[in-house]
Amino acid sequence: MNKEMFVKKLKDKLDILEDSVQEEEINEYVKKIEEQEKNDLKEEDIIKSFGSINEISRKILKKHGINPNKVLKKDRFLYKKFEELFEVIHKVVDVMSKNSLEENAKIILDILILIAFVCLLKIPFVAIRDLGDSLLSYTSIPVLYNLWGILIDIIYIIVAVFVFMNIFTKWFKNLKSTKKLKVKSLDTVTLEDKKE
Repeated sequence: MNKEMFVKKLKDKLDILEDSVQEEEINEYVKKIEEQEKNDLKEEDIIKSFGSINEISRKILKKHGINPNKVLKKDRFLYKKFEELFEVIHKVVDVMSKNSLEENAKIILDILILIAFVCLLKIPFVAIRDLGDSLLSYTSIPVLYNLWGILIDIIYIIVAVFVFMNIFTKWFKNLKSTKKLKVKSLDTVTLEDKKE
């Protein structure tokens, strides 16, 4: 990682701090990099010696009395996925508010197709559940039979939600409003018209 990328990532991690404090902390690391570069060390090696961005940001946040466990939740996988999904939903709603009824119907049709696909995804899970049910029917423990069904349903729900989220965000991420500004044509005036 080079210095610019390091500064960008660290700035992103420290976005909870005031700009002046954030700048002061980042400048400390930039000065350390520049000082060690004078000793013919490579930028990447110097940055590696600091530790990971998460370790550095945790240390800085603790220094300023902030609990990093509460702040750095946004780095977690689920948090990022749901944040991305909500950004795309907001974008879809925004685009739909600007589009015509016909264009909105196309977007709604795409969403319905996506929902139908997620429903079709249930078929292999039903087959697996039936297979497990038939194997467990020979046992004399009915609890296993019920737990198997619940487990397969939970796995399907998790898979369906993630598939829906991934496809929805990729499908609609680059959605743009098709509403065009109408420009009134201007009458052209010639020099002869001006003379009259």
